[in-house]
Amino acid sequence: MNAQNRIAAARYAAAYDGLSQTLEQAEQNAQELATATHIINDVAEVLQSPGLPAAQKKLILNEALHELPKARAFISVLIDAKRLNLLGAIYEHVQTLLEDRQGISRAIITTARVLSNAQRASAQEALSIRYGKTIQADFEVDPALLGGLTAQCNGELLDGSLKTRLEKLRQAITK
Repeated sequence: MNAQNRIAAARYAAAYDGLSQTLEQAEQNAQELATATHIINDVAEVLQSPGLPAAQKKLILNEALHELPKARAFISVLIDAKRLNLLGAIYEHVQTLLEDRQGISRAIITTARVLSNAQRASAQEALSIRYGKTIQADFEVDPALLGGLTAQCNGELLDGSLKTRLEKLRQAITK
């Protein structure tokens, strides 16, 4: 997805999230959009057909999403704006905004070797303290790190790997 579409998806997601005043409403609206996204995926090929007029697309949409009024209205706007292709990315952004409301951040922690459960919990706790949120981490292994870890969280890369430390030392010595 290009940068322009990522920005548009984030803006549409923020607008949809803005329909919610409370955490409970945000959870309900996110669930409604999730259900609608799954339903729309079943008829996406038809709805994205350039030969099908927008009015026809809206009729299909109204029938498929008759029990999901907010999502139906939102997806109708996407059809009018010819942005239905962004629905999946919008849904992902809505989920991120919901997690932010819930005080949750996602992280990817990469280590040189598999961590024990205690080490995983410790790494997540350290990130939770740093960011003031509950961290839900995915753990990956990259032997090229040699030791230490890297953590990607909230758009930030924390690099405490031995590989990076050795590279910095090499650069300092060769200057």
